Amino acid sequence: MIRVTKQSVFIPMAYAVLMVILNWGVCHGDDTQTLVMGAQKDFMAVYEGKHLIFESLASPDAVGHIQPQLAESWTISPDAKTWTFVMRKGVRYHDGAAFNAASAKFNLQRAMVDAYWAKYVDDITVLDEFILKVSLNTCFPTFLLDMAGVAQPESFISPTAVDPSGDPAGRIVQYAGTGPFKLADYRKDRDATLIRNPDYWGKPALLDRIVWTYTPEPYAQIMALKAGELDIIGVPEHHSSVPFMKLGELSSNPELVVTTQSYGRYQVLEFNCRKAPFDDQRARKALNCAIDRETMVRSLFGDITDPCGLITDPKFVWGPSNINVGYRYDPETAEHLLQEAGWVDNDGDGILDKDGRPFDINLLVTTGEANGDMIALVVQSQLKKMGIRMRIETSMDGTGKQMSGTYDLFLHHSGCLPSIPGGIGIGGKYYSAGGWPYAFHSKALDELIEAAFTTTAPVKQRRKCDDIWRLLHDANPCIPLYDVTKAVVMNKKVKGFRHGPTMFDMDLTGVFIHP
Repeated sequence: MIRVTKQSVFIPMAYAVLMVILNWGVCHGDDTQTLVMGAQKDFMAVYEGKHLIFESLASPDAVGHIQPQLAESWTISPDAKTWTFVMRKGVRYHDGAAFNAASAKFNLQRAMVDAYWAKYVDDITVLDEFILKVSLNTCFPTFLLDMAGVAQPESFISPTAVDPSGDPAGRIVQYAGTGPFKLADYRKDRDATLIRNPDYWGKPALLDRIVWTYTPEPYAQIMALKAGELDIIGVPEHHSSVPFMKLGELSSNPELVVTTQSYGRYQVLEFNCRKAPFDDQRARKALNCAIDRETMVRSLFGDITDPCGLITDPKFVWGPSNINVGYRYDPETAEHLLQEAGWVDNDGDGILDKDGRPFDINLLVTTGEANGDMIALVVQSQLKKMGIRMRIETSMDGTGKQMSGTYDLFLHHSGCLPSIPGGIGIGGKYYSAGGWPYAFHSKALDELIEAAFTTTAPVKQRRKCDDIWRLLHDANPCIPLYDVTKAVVMNKKVKGFRHGPTMFDMDLTGVFIHP
């Protein structure tokens, strides 16, 4: 049996003293502890705000190991088909309902309405008030990761917060989770107000209130921060929403504090692998050789981040640690590969062509990518030197166009926790039955993914992951560019901020305002 147990929870003396000081200030008529946060998206439209309100059975750490949350421990049968969870006692939802095994079952059933892993679940059984058994019909060792984290639909909500009450398919009528903050008010496309949960089972929050302010334009956020209208920006996005080009200026402002964190989330250009020219591996590899990542990153961002030549960060549990040499700038090889694939400048106009068709492609950039416009221009310039004409298309509906395949290149990311990083899991973008129809797929890759993520043998799983990464690296499914370091900028009066273990996490329990 594999057993995971909870770690002891304690409040350090310094934290307890700080709580006394802050509570003394509030009791003596000082301003309440309020944090005003700038956000690019509406509160209801994104994952990050859920971390303040909702929790799940478990959550991943920075590399993918699973840590207890609402489940304080669990056991897994040797065949990984039976999962038995022991629930944390003394936890209540924001509407007063008790958290127990029955409510956990309700939430797993609710998640199964849309979750791809629902087909693997045979039965969910409440053994007693705080013990839940999940029976699977196949070996599925990453089951817990798929449930972990509130970036997925598995956020645990009170069964009485849906209509009809207790119906797993019911409509949400109240945001009643178990987290450190409660939703007090919400105005669509304007703001949301959250208040401290005084009955939180874990470390209590220091802030009394958080105001989530919808400010979609990054430069407008910066102006509002400088004017004192916002206290912090860059937190509520699972990408870098603060333009890297502005970080030097912001760092030199004595009223502001800048902090950055790498999460292994790489900015990449995804190929549409189902149509010419990128249905040809030689063309994909040629572009990987044509991009000078080092010059791009250093000229645009200095030392804020680093270029990358791998599909995802090798630090992750399932990462490409076996790939020792990443994609490198090699224009001679790029030219040779393009000629081999039949792309030459036959008419002397400076643009490669094949069978009378010019090498003319489009790059799709979703609105809101803070550094997307600059990256697109540099890529455009570098490819032009190779005889490739690239048009830049900006769209509010990047996901829709991605699903319809109306792109040649798509500015995206490599994927990161809480999903299996790099898109290699069952249901990931490089799995044929996953959610990205125009990504690179192959029968051999599907078989490797299924073998890797349906075994309980760690050594076998690691070997299969190595095989996956070798196949993908040779296939050139995307162009890795740089590490999307997440930047957060705050007023100097904001204290105690720490980056979460994943880019989706937003733990603000230790934050306070120092007048």
